[in-house]
Amino acid sequence: MKAINHDNWLLPDAGGKGQVADAREWRDAFLSIRLDPAVQPEVARMFEAARGGMLYGYYFQPLLAMGLEQCYRVLESGARARCALAGLPVSCADSQGKPHPLSFGHNLRALAKQGLISEADLKRWQQARELRDWVAAPEHQAALTLEHGVTALSRAAELLGRLFRA
Repeated sequence: MKAINHDNWLLPDAGGKGQVADAREWRDAFLSIRLDPAVQPEVARMFEAARGGMLYGYYFQPLLAMGLEQCYRVLESGARARCALAGLPVSCADSQGKPHPLSFGHNLRALAKQGLISEADLKRWQQARELRDWVAAPEHQAALTLEHGVTALSRAAELLGRLFRA
C-alpha cells in the first residue's frame, strides 16, 4: 500500500499482488461485468459502489479490498431484498418489539426453501458469506488481486441476476 501524497495520488499502487501495469486492462476487466436489469435499483446502486471501489483500487490498493467487502454486502442486501419481494420475513422483533434484521444465512435458507435459489447457487451464496469474513481480515487484504475482484464481482452479478429473475 502506498502512502498517498500530492505527487502519487493518480499513479498506480504497486503495493498489491498481481497488479497490472495497464490501467485500461484493469478498467475493462471491471466495466465488462454486467448486472441484470431485473436486480432492484437499490441493490444495483450498491453493486456500482463495489465496482467503483475495485476500479479505483488500481490507484490505491485498499480500495480493492473495500470494493470486495462491499460486493459481499451487496449479496447480503440482495438476498434480503428478494426475501421481502417474496413476502418472506426479513426481521424479527425483540422482547421490546424492536425489529432486528434476520441473518444472511437465514435469508439464504428461506430463499432456497422457496425454490428461489438452486442447490448449486446456494453453495456459492454460502461461500460468499464465508469470503465476506475472510476479506475483512487485515492480513488478507494486501494479498488481493485484480482476479479476486473480477471473480467476486462477476459471481455477484450472476447470482443476483438469477435471484431476481426467479
